[in-house]
Amino acid sequence: MKKGIYLLLGLSFITQCEEPIEVEVNDTSQRLVVEASINWIKETKQAEQEILLSLTASYFSNEIIPANGAQVTIEDEKGTIYPFLEKEKSGKYLPVIPIPYELNQEFSLYISYDGQNYTGSESLISVASIDSITKSTIFFFGEDRLQFDAYSLDPANEKNYSYFEFKSDKLETTEYNVYRDDFTDGNIYNGFLFSSNFEKNDSIRFRQYGLSRRAFNYWNLLITQNTQQGGPFQTTPSNLSGNIVNLSNPENYPLGFFRISEVSEILYQVE
Repeated sequence: MKKGIYLLLGLSFITQCEEPIEVEVNDTSQRLVVEASINWIKETKQAEQEILLSLTASYFSNEIIPANGAQVTIEDEKGTIYPFLEKEKSGKYLPVIPIPYELNQEFSLYISYDGQNYTGSESLISVASIDSITKSTIFFFGEDRLQFDAYSLDPANEKNYSYFEFKSDKLETTEYNVYRDDFTDGNIYNGFLFSSNFEKNDSIRFRQYGLSRRAFNYWNLLITQNTQQGGPFQTTPSNLSGNIVNLSNPENYPLGFFRISEVSEILYQVE
């Protein structure tokens, strides 16, 4: 009889716990998000220089909030200052005059926004050229898939870091590989793309970006966290510490990274 009473009490308790529970998410700590990309394509000497500034939104929101009205500059080692101006309140800041292509020089980023000052520095790191691309067919889970390999020759007797980027309208998201030459110093290495979406005459943009060691550590963690979630610039499970600090209020640190890279690029057409 007692067992029957205990069972009824247990069922009553479970029933009472079925009421919905509202979880309160703290969205009060809004931070500046910095995506500063300064690229030079080594094959064409073309410059790509832009700084995207936005603000963190609610955890459950996909809204991108541009950070408007910031003062943004980059300064080189000689003290030359290159101002960036916002394009039509988009949060995208472009250089008034492009920054010159000078390898191994350190650059400093300065941002003044909403009464707070931010800064970060990075050096322009060279990258090995993508020398060739190969295509092979792999039978995988009952179907043929294509593997593309982009090959480079690692410079000997120096530490090298980079990441490969594969972009095409046939890919759902841009794909990435990170690379460091721990076991390939002075030898050929490759980044690879594996997909079943490509057909003859489809286009793929292969790129390799030179990175500093700190940038490699950041991008390695970023890509590891987010590649399975739709790309490296989606909402991350945890905030990664970049190379930008808040001089006015260190506790209100920004998210993102200031990256400067030499880039090797091949525009490839599937044969």
